[in-house]
Amino acid sequence: MRLVKAQNTNLRNVKGKGIRYTIDEEVIIDSNNVVLVAKGTTAERPANAENGHLRYNTSTNDFEAFSNGAWRTLRYEEPFPQGIIQDNLGNGDAVQVYFGPLSVIPAGQAHILVIVENVFQISGTNYLLTQNPAGESPGWYVEFTSPPDAGKPVTVIHNFDK
Repeated sequence: MRLVKAQNTNLRNVKGKGIRYTIDEEVIIDSNNVVLVAKGTTAERPANAENGHLRYNTSTNDFEAFSNGAWRTLRYEEPFPQGIIQDNLGNGDAVQVYFGPLSVIPAGQAHILVIVENVFQISGTNYLLTQNPAGESPGWYVEFTSPPDAGKPVTVIHNFDK
């Protein structure tokens, strides 16, 4: 009788935890702990790096990968929870159609609520988002298809943690 051991780094048990290699050449790391990757400063980058190499750069405190002949930073940043931001953009005068600039760059019309006095406006019907309209300061503006009535306050609520 012969023991046929699976390809596994666990020397004690075929079904034990360790690094396994499947028949499809997948690498499986069985652990509830952590994976320690290569690390070092920018000056310590390997001279013979190849596409696909991964390491942690202790100079920049970022993961980096070698791709297309150069080291590139791999970044994931948690979205900064800003909550709801309210811009009070003044009152309508029955003439003005641009209100802004907005305090936060919107991800799109679906990411803002526009209220004139106490009435929600419908994007694409009542207003559009416009960047840098002629005659206005640079930035993003709410452009109304019909100017709001005189004295009606215009409010934009936006940035729902996009």
